[in-house]
Amino acid sequence: MARPRAWLWLMPLLFVLAGGPILMRGPYVQSVTATSAIVIWRTDVASNSRVDYGVGDYANSITDPAPTTEHVITLTGLITGTVVTSRVFSGQVELAAGSFHTAAASDQAFRFGVIGDSGIGSTAQQQVADRLVTLAPDFVLHTGDVIYPTGQAAGYDPFFFQIYQTLLRRAPMFLTLGNHDYGTAGGQPYLDAFYLPHNNPANSERYYSFDWGSAHFTALDFNDGPSPAQLDWLQADLAATDQPWKFVVCHQAIYSSGPHGYEPYVIGKRAVLAPIFEANQVDVVFNGHDHDYERTQSINGVVYVVSGGGGASLYNVTPQSFSAYAETTYHAVVVDVDGCALNLQAVRPDGTVFDTLTLNKVCAEPTPVPTLTPVPVPSPTPTITFTPSAWVFLPVLLKDW
Repeated sequence: MARPRAWLWLMPLLFVLAGGPILMRGPYVQSVTATSAIVIWRTDVASNSRVDYGVGDYANSITDPAPTTEHVITLTGLITGTVVTSRVFSGQVELAAGSFHTAAASDQAFRFGVIGDSGIGSTAQQQVADRLVTLAPDFVLHTGDVIYPTGQAAGYDPFFFQIYQTLLRRAPMFLTLGNHDYGTAGGQPYLDAFYLPHNNPANSERYYSFDWGSAHFTALDFNDGPSPAQLDWLQADLAATDQPWKFVVCHQAIYSSGPHGYEPYVIGKRAVLAPIFEANQVDVVFNGHDHDYERTQSINGVVYVVSGGGGASLYNVTPQSFSAYAETTYHAVVVDVDGCALNLQAVRPDGTVFDTLTLNKVCAEPTPVPTLTPVPVPSPTPTITFTPSAWVFLPVLLKDW
């Protein structure tokens, strides 16, 4: 037992002498909340893991001495709505540094991005990724089909982690499974690559929800139906939140003017899901699957946005009666939420904004505390009180008078 332990102590020195481990993937942040985050990176050889972090400095540090090539460190005790700076080490070698936002407080403004149908490693995918970096979202939703053609494990580095390297160091990505992602082992490479929330009864990352600022986000796995168990969870999840804004993200759209919007399954899923969204006052549903952009009119209070122009080859779109705007174009969507106001922009890789949406809520106003006006109190009239001893001197006083 002594020999392996001795080698553990010598490993940092050996890495320094040899030039240190090489960064193969990441670092990237996942499952960021108001007070926690997961930092992940991969190295070519096994080594220890360390993250230095703080607000404006590196005052905190977490180290895992166990040698590994897949480094996963959970940061806790973070401050809500702040920018956390961090740097990662393996074998005592600093590999990379970055910064990210913790989830906003309920009274703080925030920005998120949306992309989908991206993972082919195309020039267009890189251009959309670069535009997202410029737009500087706090986090990003991905509407699915992360890796083409079959969600294969070998595709994640060239078609995802290399493309979004700069973005992932700044903003966590919350993803959904597309039908192409299911092509390999039912999406297992996706589950291996990401560290997503798993707050459903199945303890699965396939569907989940999270809060950010004044909003609640629910991510679904359309590829299993959704199953009755997932539908039950969806209704309970949406009914339980008291966040003013509610958003849903999933791959296949139930309202779309692209080629998939005409497929028979759409009507059936619409009949099941639309009433749930409407009854629970969902504001916007984000989808992919059709490789285009579309925003519907408000349908019983819900707006549906197809964002499938993240990098894969585009589809023609023919607007239907429910369409407010539809176009065949590569793009990203960026959404700003500030209190009771929402502003959505669809942006081409060159920065052109080609569609916008503004939503305003009637937010509950806090009950005002009445201000009491001070009432002047008159000064009391002075009184003279005679004590019994004072009567002794009264004849003297009268005589002098």
